[in-house]
Amino acid sequence: MRSGSKRDMSMHPHELYIGEVFFPPLLLDAVLGFAAAWLTGRLLNRFRLSRYFYHPPLVLIALAVIYTGFFSILLLPG
Repeated sequence: MRSGSKRDMSMHPHELYIGEVFFPPLLLDAVLGFAAAWLTGRLLNRFRLSRYFYHPPLVLIALAVIYTGFFSILLLPG
């Protein structure tokens, strides 16, 4: 183990809290992922690119999963 690894572990948020209600940190990543997927879906519809997809709602769910994973890597590096 590196000497600074103990300090690095304490830097990661274990829980998010609003008032006295605690939430898992992945919840923030999921909310940001769905928001980014929604924005991407809106842009795809605006520029009429969603017509090239067979099932656009499935693409929206896939984008939400991809963005959630992306934000979890960026916000909670492990």
